[in-house]
Amino acid sequence: MLARRRAGDRVLVIAPGRAQPGDAERELIRVPSAGLFGPPGALPRLRENPLRAVGALQLTLRARRLLHQLGPFDEVVAHWLLPSAWPIACSTGARLEVVVHGSDARLLAALPAALRRHISRRLLAAGARLRCVSEHVMDQLTAATPDLSPFVRVAPSPFELPDLPSRAELRRELGIAAEHRLVVIVGRLIADKRVDVALAALASLPASVVVIGKGPLLERLRREFPQVRFTGELPRPQALRWIAAADVLVSASRHEGAPTAIREARALGVPVVACEAGSLARLAASDSDLWLVRGSPPA
Repeated sequence: MLARRRAGDRVLVIAPGRAQPGDAERELIRVPSAGLFGPPGALPRLRENPLRAVGALQLTLRARRLLHQLGPFDEVVAHWLLPSAWPIACSTGARLEVVVHGSDARLLAALPAALRRHISRRLLAAGARLRCVSEHVMDQLTAATPDLSPFVRVAPSPFELPDLPSRAELRRELGIAAEHRLVVIVGRLIADKRVDVALAALASLPASVVVIGKGPLLERLRREFPQVRFTGELPRPQALRWIAAADVLVSASRHEGAPTAIREARALGVPVVACEAGSLARLAASDSDLWLVRGSPPA
């Protein structure tokens, strides 16, 4: 989005949530969705309160109406296949790019075959191009909807890193002594991320452990691992400061594509220890500081 704006394109963003100061200047329109969307994700929020399902209908109807009222557009980029591409954006008539994430592909695969075929036909009729965030996600998507295979490519979501102080300066700023080992975990605190598995494995190590993220498991994890510092969700620049100050980033998740936090850590020169998942094996083949753990115990 930033790259397109820098190139001089006008970019309008439609997203779920409540209006915030400054939205108009950023050309950001927020659509009510009964609290269904947002950290730690739609599915955990739905499990917490099934009545939030009405938010999918709210978002779909309002976003479709906005697209038709505010268009025509040269191009529509749908982040998430469901419901952003289908059923929201596939009837605009504009060029349609769909960004497919891991949970997207898994949700599509879980749908009845008839519904998968219908979604596939609608996307083909719209001339959609699909960008999967990893090879693993592409494999899941094309297995669920083979007809889309010719229109799928792989391109991890891009990111930009801000200018950061040196590691020594960051550690002083964050109150981490130079001699202490710092382990950082970043992610939503939901069962699929297996943060409890990572913390149990780290419990006997002489290191300070910091967990960045929020979710329904936060209070339970705080009780079970009182020695760990839980920051909650942080703005991205602040989370990056913790990552850059770390000795290692750890991930025990088994449901990943090409995780942004891991790619950011490696771009910052921070070693990573992770369970083998998604496309990490391909990344590790050319990165000696991305260490993968195979055959770890289940969560």
